[in-house]
Amino acid sequence: MDRTDSRTVPEELLLLHADPRDGRIRTPSTFHRVLAGGVLAELLVTGAISVDGRHITGYRPLGQHDPVAAGVLAELGRARKGRPPGLDRAVRRVPRSAVTACLHTLAGQGAVRVERRRLLGVVPYRRFSATTPQVAQQIAGRLRASVLPVPGGAGPVERDRQLAALVGVARLDRRLYPGPENKQLRRAVRVLARDLPIARAVKRVLGSDAAATGS
Repeated sequence: MDRTDSRTVPEELLLLHADPRDGRIRTPSTFHRVLAGGVLAELLVTGAISVDGRHITGYRPLGQHDPVAAGVLAELGRARKGRPPGLDRAVRRVPRSAVTACLHTLAGQGAVRVERRRLLGVVPYRRFSATTPQVAQQIAGRLRASVLPVPGGAGPVERDRQLAALVGVARLDRRLYPGPENKQLRRAVRVLARDLPIARAVKRVLGSDAAATGS
């Protein structure tokens, strides 16, 4: 298994935001909610949690997890004796800092380059860029097989279905699959975003955040 195959859902969500020209990773201010969905999706496909509707119904900590996922599992462990925790709450409990933590994980793998810069020569900040600028297109190309399975093909991969659903929530589908020739593919991505429980939870949280900001 190569490094690309072993990347997690949240890691690939970040790489899907890489600019194909220079590799720079730019994410919107709401992206931490989508990344939270990625953390939960990774826990689901690795068997650490099970989901039914709006709730996390099973909790089975397995092997090693990154600090963000470990924090989610720790909270589930504290809550598991009571009412099954809601997916919406789990999405909200993943901190905004998880985005930076995930970027540094990718940097440690050599997938992302970190540049230290200063805004107006005064305010320090870090710029993150994918070392392979075309990585978003590579991932998006792989997802096709799970979004629109080909008869006689290998069939859909659940991790890729979860990732594609979050692509729909993040509204990346038009950027990754442009043009009329990809209309059916974009529609299938939006269907996954509508149907898969974790993606639906992220959409609800984003909607709630937007309503609170507008009130």
